[in-house]
Amino acid sequence: MTQLLTCILGGMGFAIGAICSYLRLRHHVRWAPAALRVAVTLALAANVGYLAGRFRSMGVVETFRYSFDDAVLLATLLGLMGISTHLARTLRGVDGFLFIIATALQCAALAIVNQPEMRITGRAWFVSHSIAFAISGTLFIAGGVAGVAYLLVNRMLRRKQPTTLVGNVASLESLERFGRWTPIIGFPFFTYGILTGLCGVSHRPDLQADDWYLDPVFISSLLAWAVFGYLCYGSLYKPQIRGKRAAVLSTYGLGLIVVAYLFRVFFSLMHA
Repeated sequence: MTQLLTCILGGMGFAIGAICSYLRLRHHVRWAPAALRVAVTLALAANVGYLAGRFRSMGVVETFRYSFDDAVLLATLLGLMGISTHLARTLRGVDGFLFIIATALQCAALAIVNQPEMRITGRAWFVSHSIAFAISGTLFIAGGVAGVAYLLVNRMLRRKQPTTLVGNVASLESLERFGRWTPIIGFPFFTYGILTGLCGVSHRPDLQADDWYLDPVFISSLLAWAVFGYLCYGSLYKPQIRGKRAAVLSTYGLGLIVVAYLFRVFFSLMHA
């Protein structure tokens, strides 16, 4: 029941936040920003309260042996990123996309409410694996969202169609800057998550007889690592990988992160 209420309260709060973000940008509704902050704050409070209760009753290590708790953590971090971009005037419009993804994640968690704990190594250090992936996933998703927003704004500007929406959303320069630095910050966390995952495999004798390296989560994670690694390298050392090219790469990376997460929850033998 607690998990169900967390999904409902969190999902409704983030959904209202996404709707209010749209009303604020498209229709200039005055009460929308205040309603957004209240709704998202309540959603975050529900998620944080749930996680705090789990930490107190089970401990941090045991908590993250469950996919549901991983999903709540990721949705919480996305909500925090969304409210942060909402408060930043230079990133107007990004918050709505982040709240949509947080809503989808919160609703998808309903499918894994009764999922048993994952068969992962019981060593205490392995909790950093889940936390590192949650942090990097949040940053990569935020960068991918900025890439999507960049492509949409760029398309509106190229069409040269008069619209007030362009003046209300973040500028291309702000979206490019945000989309460049979020993957750069998230890449070390993602790399650490992969390395700790490999260490976790080495501590599980049950996986040694299987072709664990063919696991869809491992393959999709490596592909995402390669895409974001190239994006980070290009952002720092190749001026030609900027603007639209960087935005396209970010959207590809966003898609791979989503696919890797779905594989992890529903199809992975390593996380079963």
